[in-house]
Amino acid sequence: MAQTSRRDRVPPAQEKVVIARSGNKCAYPGCGTDLTVDPRADGDRPKATGRVAHIAAASPDGPRYDETMTPEERGSADNLIYLCSPHHDAVDSQLNLHTCEFLQDAKRKHEIAVERAVRNALGKVTFEELEVVCTVLASTPATSPNLDVELALPVQEKIELNELGEKSVQRITAGLSQATRVEAFISFQTTIAPSFGHSLVAQFKSEYYAARAQNLEPDDVFDYLVETAIENAGPRDNPRVRAAALAVVAYLFEICEVFEHE
Repeated sequence: MAQTSRRDRVPPAQEKVVIARSGNKCAYPGCGTDLTVDPRADGDRPKATGRVAHIAAASPDGPRYDETMTPEERGSADNLIYLCSPHHDAVDSQLNLHTCEFLQDAKRKHEIAVERAVRNALGKVTFEELEVVCTVLASTPATSPNLDVELALPVQEKIELNELGEKSVQRITAGLSQATRVEAFISFQTTIAPSFGHSLVAQFKSEYYAARAQNLEPDDVFDYLVETAIENAGPRDNPRVRAAALAVVAYLFEICEVFEHE
């Protein structure tokens, strides 16, 4: 009987993190294809068409396998790249070109471009995008314990306690540039639906605890939460919606007592 090789699995939470950092677009140089088919009928959900690829293979007989890596490192977002199907197949068959260095460089440049597009869109965020991001979150029943709102630690203290990296700090800072607008939107919605703000906080905390339960590092947790907000925004996915999601998550990061129970 043929012996099957051991393959380290990719945790779903790590997949969500790499998709978030890729902006739901193919990270292959010069591609940038949108990797979601939007629904065209009521009741349908968006369909993700991208494929998560390992940079260093998940199994010893795979492309670019690195025996010095741990299973956790192989399955982490840092070792994953989000691609369209043709480029996913190409990187695992044309190995002279697609080295670890090539893919890491492509991933880095693509993620920088995605971040730049989101930052540029922050100043264009309106109540329309905030409503797209917040409405489903605020209407979803939360499942986590300890959902009472408490006094959160100051942002800088929270960042230092969790040893958040420079990239996360930059994203939080950028998102908080729209804190006044997010606060005004939540206040306005609360005049219509008094439980809106509490429900939004409760669901945010529920998603935070879900991310922590999957053993994500704090930097990855933040990206996980942003991607969750985008997923809940429905079929619309563009830099302004992603900017709105970042602004909402950064605002909730500031006001909620999360990222501090270490």
